[in-house]
Order: sequence, then structure tokens, then C-alpha cells
Amino acid sequence: MSGYTDRSLIHNSALACFLLASFTKEYQTRTSNERHPSFEKLLLVLPLIWHGPSRRSICNRNFGTPMHAVLADEPRITERLSDRVGAHAAVSAQGLNIACATGLLVERFDTEEREFAFSPLRWPQGSSPTSIDSEMSGSVLRLANWFKDSTTAELFVTLGLY
Repeated sequence: MSGYTDRSLIHNSALACFLLASFTKEYQTRTSNERHPSFEKLLLVLPLIWHGPSRRSICNRNFGTPMHAVLADEPRITERLSDRVGAHAAVSAQGLNIACATGLLVERFDTEEREFAFSPLRWPQGSSPTSIDSEMSGSVLRLANWFKDSTTAELFVTLGLY
């Protein structure tokens, strides 16, 4: 198969890069740049955003609505979430690799968990993810807002991923 290129893999990895970088940037902003998301927290982002019922339920919520209320209103968010996390782990890792290779994110080893930080002061020229679907970008912002208040272990319990 000389010359074969899997364009969906490239597009999914690039989209994953921008979604995870956007999540990290918002997470840092909402914690006054004092905390950064762990690798494990980042593994939860794509399975929630790329799952239609989850994304639609998350993106329309007010930022003040607590995550547990959203989960109670829409149980499909946690339905088969463990399977979705496993299915999206590879593209999440690819997205993080691209984000780190391009300088959007840097890996941090300051704590017990592997964390990632948004590196530039702002999006590099020509790289701002303005064309990402509004449901996805809105969901990213809300997830960052909810995830900032919980440890990784608390999130896994809340989402039924023991």
C-alpha cells in the first residue's frame, strides 16, 4: 500500500490536539494558572466530547450548573464511558503528542501525576481553533470548568470509572 494516507486519522489527531490544548488552556485560566490537568483527566475529554449525546448535554449547560446535576439529567453521559475512554485513548495520546511537538502543550512532572500545561501566552498566529464545531468548543470549556474542582480520583468515581 505505497502512498496510503489515512486522512481520518490525521484529521482526528489534529482535532484532538486542538481540543486537548483548548481544554488545558481553559483549565489553567480557571485555576489562575496554579493547577494543570493530569494525563488521566485529559483521557476523559475526547470520549465525552466525541459522544453526541454527551456533547449536546454538556455544551448547553450554564457554567454554574454542577457536573453531578448534568450527570443526573443525562445518564447517557456515563453510559459505556469506560469503553469509550479505552477506544479514544490512542487518539488522545496522539493529540497530546502533536500538541507537545508543536509547542502548544508542555509536559510537567512537578507532582505525582503527569500533567500538561498550555505553553504559549496565547494561541500562535494561524493556529487558533476557530473552526472547531461550537458544540465541541463549548463542551471543552464546560468540562474544564467542572474538572478543575475535582482530583482525578474524584472524577473517576463521579463518572463511574473506578
